[in-house]
Amino acid sequence: APKDFIDSMDTANYVTVALKKPMGIVFEENDEEFGGIFVLSLTEGGIAAANGSIQPGDQLVAVGENKVGGLAFDDALGAIIDSQAEETKLVFFRGSAKNLYGPTGASQDWLTEFIGSN
Repeated sequence: APKDFIDSMDTANYVTVALKKPMGIVFEENDEEFGGIFVLSLTEGGIAAANGSIQPGDQLVAVGENKVGGLAFDDALGAIIDSQAEETKLVFFRGSAKNLYGPTGASQDWLTEFIGSN
C-alpha cells in the first residue's frame, strides 16, 4: 500500500462526536472529482475546539444517521443546519478524500452499517 494510504474500512480511522450548535467548525469542499466536505479549521474557543476530537483535514461522512459523504457543500452542511437534536452527531474519516472516495475507499454498504452501529 502507498505510504499515505489510510484504510477507510477500518473503524479506527473514524471519529464520532456529538456537539451542540454553533459548533465552531469551518468546512471546505473537496476537489470536484470526490465531492463531500472536510474540516478546514476550528474556531478558537468554539465547542468543537474545546471537544478536542476533530482535526483540520477530517472528512465529514455522516450527520446523525445520514450519510453526507460525496454530497455537494450546501447539501452536506444543510444536514447539520437541519438537525433538530440538542447535540448533533458527526462522523468523520481521518484521512484524505482520495482514501475515502477513491478506488480503495469504503463501500456504501460498509459505511451504512458502520454509521448505523455507531
